[in-house]
Amino acid sequence: MKKYAYLLFTVLFLSACLVPSLAMIPLGPSSAAANEHLAPAPQAVKPDGSPNWDLLSDAADYFSDHFAFRQELVTADSALKAAVFHTSAQPDVVLGRDGWLFYAETLDCYTGASTLTERQAYCAARSLRLAQGYVEEKGGRFTFAIAPNKLSLYPEHGPRGLERASATGADRLVEALAREGVAYADLFGPLAAQEEDMYLRLDSHWTNRGAALGHDLLLKSFGLTGHAFDKAGSYQESHRGDLYEMLYPASSRLDRQFEFAEALDFTYTSPIRGVDDLRIQTSSGAENGPLLLFRDSFGNALHGLMAESFSEALFVRATPYDLRLMDQIGAQYVAVELVERNLSQLAQAPFVMPTPKLAELPWDDEELYRPESLSEASALLEVSANGSNTTLSGAVDAPCDPDSPVYLVLVDDPSAAWEAFPQWDEERGRVAFAAYFDQEDSIAFDMELVNRRVNVVYRCNGQWVLALCDAVSHDPEYLANKGLRLFEEG
Repeated sequence: MKKYAYLLFTVLFLSACLVPSLAMIPLGPSSAAANEHLAPAPQAVKPDGSPNWDLLSDAADYFSDHFAFRQELVTADSALKAAVFHTSAQPDVVLGRDGWLFYAETLDCYTGASTLTERQAYCAARSLRLAQGYVEEKGGRFTFAIAPNKLSLYPEHGPRGLERASATGADRLVEALAREGVAYADLFGPLAAQEEDMYLRLDSHWTNRGAALGHDLLLKSFGLTGHAFDKAGSYQESHRGDLYEMLYPASSRLDRQFEFAEALDFTYTSPIRGVDDLRIQTSSGAENGPLLLFRDSFGNALHGLMAESFSEALFVRATPYDLRLMDQIGAQYVAVELVERNLSQLAQAPFVMPTPKLAELPWDDEELYRPESLSEASALLEVSANGSNTTLSGAVDAPCDPDSPVYLVLVDDPSAAWEAFPQWDEERGRVAFAAYFDQEDSIAFDMELVNRRVNVVYRCNGQWVLALCDAVSHDPEYLANKGLRLFEEG
């Protein structure tokens, strides 16, 4: 009898194990939930025609992501852990109080465990200032806005025991923006001042009401007037929260979203697949001139409101932000919207635009070209071409002042200098940078020639420092032939 009991148990156990795979035949594979990226179907042959020796491993990955009833089992596991242990089954989601959910990455932003260094804040602010200068030279107006993390506005609904940092990354960046004179639309104070919730409880983003207030504040920063926050509407259970879906993919529960009473008045000039598209273009009967808005997922709710306020609008989610797109629609207004948790991206040369040439040098040649002004490290440069445009990037592994700009100077003509985008790059060196040139510019973009013609200037301890490009630093005869006093003196 005991023998048959063991056999029955074994059969039932194996049957239960086979159900998820066998059920894939009539039901098909499980689909992705929320922002999941599932493993693709295994292929026996690679795109280049060679055999795929990882076929079995790929098949295992595919099955673990697509087996039948996966979403139901994930939902059950999350519900059990939340109810019994009050913990999240998903590492990217944190359970708050009163049924609120938060994106896990934002906890470190709030406590200061993840923040911007002084140098990062400067690189981000200086890059925005260079972008603003480019827009203003073309006759446009520029503004920048930070979409706050939900936890920054509603810590009372967050996990217990969190203490806000004395200076968050957003705080440091806003201070740097003020020093650089960057036009900034503050969303933190106005959003936090509202009695009603401006963010969704089960989602990481703002409500349509929050987006409407963001719209009005962006227009105000441009010197325009917006009244989207006054639009009539009502709250309805109509939104599927991204955080909730990550935890409970099989659940049909919806979040309360503010729905406008009237449809927004604009037209898509080309078909879109969805609000997450990398590029969306619109037109409307508004009197305000064309808009170019670089945005992230917070722009999903924001873009329609902005679209009806400008005669034309181009919404771009791709990075780096290409300011040359201004010319495509004749943009008179340019805005950058970025969520608080991703501010560090601005310290990585976020814009593509012609690198500005200096009309006047900020240093004295007599002081710069002498031995004591020479950096101990040489500048390592890299060149990459993209159509008619070329990126010149590099780094100097040497210290610099936290608020030091980075300039590129021609060896042949020390009076010709450009300001590069400063970057924060711990791996390449503390003085990292990127610059963008048209091939018609005075710098020739042959790699060997660039390494012999471009030096780097930055500031350390309040003094200007010259970093020779690697080839020049090892060729004193070349420098002497160019008449540089550095070698004439010694």
